[in-house]
Amino acid sequence: MTTMAVLRPGVQERILLHLRDYIDHADKVEVPFALSQMGIANAVAIARSNVPRAIAGMREQGHLIERQAHVTGVSRKRKAYFLTEEGANIANDIWAKVSTQPVRLVHPDGRSETLELAQALEATELPLRHVDFLRYLDDTGTVDLSILSAELIERDLSKHIEKQLVTSLNDLPRIRRFFGREAEIDSMVALLEGHSSSILIPGIAGIGKTALAGKLLERFTHQRNLLYHRCQDWEGSRAFFEATSEWLSALGHNDLSDYLAVTPVPQASMTVNLIVEGLRDSPALIVIDDLHKVGDETLISALRALTLRIPELDNAGLVMFSRSFRMVVPEADSSGRIVTLVMPLEGLDQESSRQILTAMPNLEMTQFLHIYTLSRGHPLVLELINRGSVGDTFHATLEAFVEQEIFSRLSGPEKRLLGAIAVFREPMPLEAISDIDAETDLLDGLVEKGLARQADSDNYDVHDLVREFLTRSMDESLRQELHSNAKLWYRTRHGVAAERIEFIHHLNESGDTEGLAEVLSSEGHNLVRAGHTELLGILRPLEGQSFDPQSWCIIRELRGDILSIQGRWDEAEAEYKAAIPLARKHKMPHELARLLSARADIAVKRGAMDDALEMHRKSLEIQISLRDAVGAARSYNNMGYIYRRRKDNRRALEVYGNVEELLKQEGNPELCDARIRLASAFLEMGEMERARDHAMTAFEETEGQMDIVHARARAVIGRYYAKAKENELAMQYYSGALDILSDQTDPHSAVEVAMLLGQVLSDAGRKEEAAEHYIDAMVLAEANDFRMLQGELLARLGEVESDRSQKMDYLQRSLTVFRDLGAVDRMREVQASVHLAVMGN
Repeated sequence: MTTMAVLRPGVQERILLHLRDYIDHADKVEVPFALSQMGIANAVAIARSNVPRAIAGMREQGHLIERQAHVTGVSRKRKAYFLTEEGANIANDIWAKVSTQPVRLVHPDGRSETLELAQALEATELPLRHVDFLRYLDDTGTVDLSILSAELIERDLSKHIEKQLVTSLNDLPRIRRFFGREAEIDSMVALLEGHSSSILIPGIAGIGKTALAGKLLERFTHQRNLLYHRCQDWEGSRAFFEATSEWLSALGHNDLSDYLAVTPVPQASMTVNLIVEGLRDSPALIVIDDLHKVGDETLISALRALTLRIPELDNAGLVMFSRSFRMVVPEADSSGRIVTLVMPLEGLDQESSRQILTAMPNLEMTQFLHIYTLSRGHPLVLELINRGSVGDTFHATLEAFVEQEIFSRLSGPEKRLLGAIAVFREPMPLEAISDIDAETDLLDGLVEKGLARQADSDNYDVHDLVREFLTRSMDESLRQELHSNAKLWYRTRHGVAAERIEFIHHLNESGDTEGLAEVLSSEGHNLVRAGHTELLGILRPLEGQSFDPQSWCIIRELRGDILSIQGRWDEAEAEYKAAIPLARKHKMPHELARLLSARADIAVKRGAMDDALEMHRKSLEIQISLRDAVGAARSYNNMGYIYRRRKDNRRALEVYGNVEELLKQEGNPELCDARIRLASAFLEMGEMERARDHAMTAFEETEGQMDIVHARARAVIGRYYAKAKENELAMQYYSGALDILSDQTDPHSAVEVAMLLGQVLSDAGRKEEAAEHYIDAMVLAEANDFRMLQGELLARLGEVESDRSQKMDYLQRSLTVFRDLGAVDRMREVQASVHLAVMGN
């Protein structure tokens, strides 16, 4: 694919060219808006704040003059700018050079031609000047006239908004042609301008949803802040949340970005609250395309909540496009007020459909009606028919028509190249198909036929409907070969987790089960720990007979880990139970110990302490046989916690003694975390000196490492000194831990350390400050669905709260959490606290 060298004049040169058209206004009392700073900024595509700096040098050189003038459409006088005679001569020289620059024009009917810029000005009926062409010129030297209109050009040139609006339209495909839909667009605009609301637009594949989205966004350009997000079936809610956070950050609201930075699994309600707060004072339109691809309940929950909150805002709208006709968001709120209007998108009418068929001007009415009946006014199918210049043969079904009249006419290399693009799930650059035998120059032809599309200057993809036709008819051996080529493209890309997931996807689709098993074994656990739950979509369909037992065991474990993160504990346990016999049979002790610990963790979350204790014992036996000191210390500490919950301090001290022995025998720095947990447990049991010794050792071992482990060590020492009534020392260690905590991104550790700091303050008698820490930690625990920690924090808030009614509220909420989890022992303890509160103690 070749591109022309683009000669793009600099900002000052473009300003001279722009002012060259207005020399006759130098002596006028009232001048056009184009001569104001904002008019110049619009014409040459720079921010208004940059205009004075760009003009200053030209004014000093005598190329232009500045004076106050009445500007058309502006209530008060503004600075206006006019070329001097010398400036006009320089502008003429610039035009002499620029006018001969070759420009590739893409016409609304799909034709393309390359002309000199001066000729291009005459070749279009649109009101385009030379600076307009330069403004719309892309990096390939192309001006796509099919996406322009007189209204859009006028809006670009006449916007008066001094505050820069923010648009994020990165995923929006280029729209080649657009016909009809005036009534639909007018209805949508009227609704969104009338009041803040949401619209759901369902429609079948290729019916024109994305093109309509583009036109709607065009209507609100320079009027609102715009966000377009295209859902992908391999992405989860986080992709939308991150795109929204970047957009809001550009608007000056960073709260959502900060929240996502410390939250691997964002909570829908929290995210929606931050989005709404970020849009309080900003006119905005959010457009979500391909909503049917979303399988993430968190995103659906967020959109449900957002539709209910949009009416709270001024000049805000949410528009969702989907193939599914299922009502995934509420039509009305609890009061019966309509919050979402459903507007199904049907085929084009006959007049608009005929406008698409430009290659068949002499088409007889009988043939046209046959095509229209078959296509049902489907714009993409009509576009493909027009590009293929078909229409003489009658077919029984749309599928047969498309297959025989369009795909069967492609050459072998064209089909192969189109398939090479179609196997990628996202737009891809030309280098990604460099190993394909087909000539990449064929891309031009495929784009012209509407079968491939250029997402931007470097990347290409195909429409979902084209992908469906291709994959339905593609030979299995070719499909696997093309996925193998895609696999090679992603193999060396390690920087971004999303690319590793794409690599795993293509390993799976290419039938490379051995490579898939290897990557899942080496990278799967890290991806899951990082919160990439979308991996479940690849893991779910996998079948055991395709893998060796060891690999299948790990796949079941990864499924369980993701389901556990999602709070689907029954399904997670089913996966773990299926994996455990495989680990036993095939002598996989490390994996077996890990699986037993994972099941024990679920049991602890549910409060099933007996089951958890038994599984920890079994895991411990394996860890001891493997001399896995880190794993054994973790199991001992967990067992000690369970014994403490049962008030069996003798056994708790026994297992904690085993941890102490491991710490003496082993020099593994990874055991430091176990030492800190041990110190904290000793504090709870009143073993003050043992607690102090371990806390100080952990502090010394981690000194110089400003990480979460060192923060925990500081917090435990601070709590020791608070219990010893040495509050000044306690606060010293507390402050150091707080400094480290502010820089951490691991939410679970952050909650645990915040709880420790709250205990330090509580023991030091500073109850209100302790409550503040617990409330901050509660926000983070709720955001990440740390349910057990939520119950603990509510119980601790009940402990430090002085107001009796508020104390009761915290304790009752804690009781509800523990009851839902089935944490019987903690329920009893909190019930005792409730009883004491009722009695006034």
